[in-house]
Amino acid sequence: MYKIGEFSRLGQVSSRMLRHYDRLGLLAPSHTDEWTGYRYYTVDQLAQLNRIIALKGLGFSLEEIGRLLDGNEELDTRQMRSMLLLRQAELEQEIRETQARLAQVEARLWQIEQEGQPPPYDIVVKPLEPVALASVRRVVPAVAEMGQYCQAMYVQLYVGLARLRVKPLAPEITLYHAEEYTETDLDVETGVVIDPAVLPDPPQDAVVTFRQLPAVPLAACLVYEGPFGEMLPAILELLKWIGLHRHTPAGFMRELHLSGPAHEAEQEGETAVVEFQIPIEEPSSFAS
Repeated sequence: MYKIGEFSRLGQVSSRMLRHYDRLGLLAPSHTDEWTGYRYYTVDQLAQLNRIIALKGLGFSLEEIGRLLDGNEELDTRQMRSMLLLRQAELEQEIRETQARLAQVEARLWQIEQEGQPPPYDIVVKPLEPVALASVRRVVPAVAEMGQYCQAMYVQLYVGLARLRVKPLAPEITLYHAEEYTETDLDVETGVVIDPAVLPDPPQDAVVTFRQLPAVPLAACLVYEGPFGEMLPAILELLKWIGLHRHTPAGFMRELHLSGPAHEAEQEGETAVVEFQIPIEEPSSFAS
């Protein structure tokens, strides 16, 4: 058996909390010396302690934990694992949302710091040729889930093309179908260039769509190099340039992965090369 201090080290819980659990009837010592009052625990009690700590991490109060662990409501390992996996997914989502908000704050701060400075990117205006495209289109629930969804969609796209025996070419093109800015329910299309000869008689598939991405008379374009997670300042700079030059967006933004497949470029140490293209209208559409 172990004294309370020793059991505290084994379970990584303070002696004060162990006494508190004892008072609440959550985890009583295996033995208490009637003369000295010393509490003694057995190694078997670590399982109960782990359940208490896990349930606390899930957000249950100590009173609720007491009821869950009492009598017939005692949780088996499978139930505990299911609950912990659900909580893990919730925490991971919270982290993604926090990281997305942080990236937005950093991008806005970067823009403020750039005020009065020379433009950090070269932006060119050019026409865009029509492109034969194979794609998968989905609604992404939130901005924070964009990377996760796009990676899954590209995997789905390549698996579908392999099944249909259609060879993907380059580059990948992600399209953001949005009339205005939104942080939820984002209409996103992940595609890759294919041989135009496929389009006259394309394979019929429930997942992959084959179509021609139309030509664009004029588009503002910016090439970005760096991590995928730090692209927002470049996008904001491109939109700022469009506004300063009195253009208006005239179509959906295209994101071309010039350095290769996005899910490969996201590997640690890899630098992505991405071209952002936003169709625009001539500034003559503005009143003087």
